[in-house]
Amino acid sequence: MVRSVGIDPGEDTAKVVELDGTYRKTRLLRVHVAPVAVPASDIQGRADAVAAIAREAIDTGMKGEPLLGHPCREAVLRVLDLPFKGHEQIRKVVKAEAEGEIHGYVVDDMVVDFHEIGEGTAGGTRLLVAAVPKAGLRAQLDALAGNSIEPEHIDLDTMALWRAAHWAGAFAAEDEAAPVPMGASVVTAVVEIGARSVKVLLVEGENLVDMRVIRVGDATVGDGLANRHGIDPSRGHELALEVLRSGRDVEFALEEELPDAVDDEEGAAAEAVAAPTMRQVVISHAETEAAHTAYLQRLARELVRYLTSVTKAATIRAVWTTGMGCRAPGVTEMLNEVFGVEARELDVLANLQHDLEPEEVEALGPHLATAIGLALTKLGGPEGFDLRQEDLVVQRGFERIKFPLAILCMVALLALVFYSAKLSAELRNLELQIGKTYIDPKKPNGTPQFHGMLHSVLSGKWFENGSQFRIEDTKGKDYTYKNLIEDLAAAPVHKRLLMVRDKLRLVADQKQKNSGIYEDVSLESGLAVLVRFAQIMKTVEPQLGRYLMLKLSLNMKAPNRKLEFLVAFRGDDFRDRMNALQLALEADYEDPKSPFEKPSTRAESSKEEPFRDYAETNVPGSYYKITLRVKDSFMPFGQ
Repeated sequence: MVRSVGIDPGEDTAKVVELDGTYRKTRLLRVHVAPVAVPASDIQGRADAVAAIAREAIDTGMKGEPLLGHPCREAVLRVLDLPFKGHEQIRKVVKAEAEGEIHGYVVDDMVVDFHEIGEGTAGGTRLLVAAVPKAGLRAQLDALAGNSIEPEHIDLDTMALWRAAHWAGAFAAEDEAAPVPMGASVVTAVVEIGARSVKVLLVEGENLVDMRVIRVGDATVGDGLANRHGIDPSRGHELALEVLRSGRDVEFALEEELPDAVDDEEGAAAEAVAAPTMRQVVISHAETEAAHTAYLQRLARELVRYLTSVTKAATIRAVWTTGMGCRAPGVTEMLNEVFGVEARELDVLANLQHDLEPEEVEALGPHLATAIGLALTKLGGPEGFDLRQEDLVVQRGFERIKFPLAILCMVALLALVFYSAKLSAELRNLELQIGKTYIDPKKPNGTPQFHGMLHSVLSGKWFENGSQFRIEDTKGKDYTYKNLIEDLAAAPVHKRLLMVRDKLRLVADQKQKNSGIYEDVSLESGLAVLVRFAQIMKTVEPQLGRYLMLKLSLNMKAPNRKLEFLVAFRGDDFRDRMNALQLALEADYEDPKSPFEKPSTRAESSKEEPFRDYAETNVPGSYYKITLRVKDSFMPFGQ
């Protein structure tokens, strides 16, 4: 079951109803009716009053999705003919098309929606367009939001009235006493007589074809009496109805308002002892009936003027009335005369399940059609206008963040695209450095070539020489350079150098096996070289005295095995000390177990860089960079 709450701001009275069930089996759960003592000119004040009444109604226990009605008297209605069909296509252009038909308003400051009422000329579409200023809508929505009420849907009260009449069966086919002309269709009129306006709907079959709001209501009589006798307008309306229904004058005493308080003591004393002034007010039946007759005559003229301008009015076969003024004396007779058919009251409560008392049904029946029509929106039936559009669309949690979230996703996607492009560029560069395949466009069927390191490895003719690169297969088919190129072209780029290395290992293994000569390393470790050098320095230490070893570097990688060190001597005898070191090294060269090769000259193995420390002691000295060549094979620890 679906629950919904219809909120009808009304004119002088706001109505809130709660419905439950389905469109054809509906139950009225709760009703809340309260006066709105704020004039329509005070937009914000009236919006706050309606929101407070809606909040009060919901606090009584009403549940369900709230649906708000908006007065059609604030809307601009136009009928447009468009030369094409299609709901979505019409929605794209209807606001621009309506702009030329709406004068005195800025269409960008209005919500525009449409209802298809039939076929237009040349196979197009005929539309009833409603444009509503956003200011009134926004004020009402803000006021409701301040009371924790957020309706997702806003419709015009006239569309809600049409939906309520449809649900109540007002447009069901009936036997007509008068014959229908050939080609004509049955049109039903729905008239709601309110306090400040009269709404007229024309429905052909079950399809709404036209509607109008006449800004004349039965409150006109009460307002005239209130102005004439200096009473409250709401009280004047009640008295007018009482006089018309009773047919006699009404007399009562009215307390005069006291003057404003004064500041001086004498005035305050006088006010304290003054008694309130009473005056007698007489509302005569004659003046009330005259005002009511003038109102009915004016309304009749407006209705006749409207019906004359509408072609469909010629085939009206039924009239349904509702609203707070439909039961006023003389109203039914006036409608019968204007429409030419008998007007009947639209009794929406007769079709509802409810727990109202008979007195409540009698009092509320004409008031609830619009509120019930609003609440029926979620239960099914004809669709109306959707005025919650553009910047007035409902903003729930996700809707509030979906635009920033969309921007964030777009930025993230853009960053991902750029990052992917960066990685792709890096991957291409790495593939070019390793050995990406290159096909000569002039020789598309030629032998593949490669970029980068793989190109350096395969350059020259070494691999192409069968005596150097060939892997013998026991099955008689050897693996050659051609097979290697084919496998490299088919393999992933990052595995190509590893593939060449593995193939070369196989070639080396086969050559060692075929020759019987295997690689043998007879070189001792670098530690033995450092130990021998330390022994030399230890033996000559008395002759060297104090010295500074600035750098010591050992390289055991062929073919440039060497030990380099940088030593510094200070003093007048620095050359004698260096000579002692040279003699010790030359003595070690003569030892067969020495890892060091004998240089051809001393100058070849050492370089001198004298220095003088003038800033401190003015003591002479020199740096000596000595290079000792390491033999390819030596046995410092014997056999």
